[in-house]
Amino acid sequence: MSDLSKLLENVSGESWLALTQDEKKIVGRGEDIAEAIEEAKENGEDDPLLVWSPKAWIPAVYSSVKH
Repeated sequence: MSDLSKLLENVSGESWLALTQDEKKIVGRGEDIAEAIEEAKENGEDDPLLVWSPKAWIPAVYSSVKH
């Protein structure tokens, strides 16, 4: 997966985003997944990647190391 921070930095929150397969462009958005997919298909992307856009983007680091 690419670093999506630049692509998503100005996106308004609480919506589903549909991205192109190369993760370079937002081709759809919606309040639900179906709406985002429909808009993506209208924009020529038949198999978009879907991302939930939260109200606020908060940096986080995840690890599989158990303590």
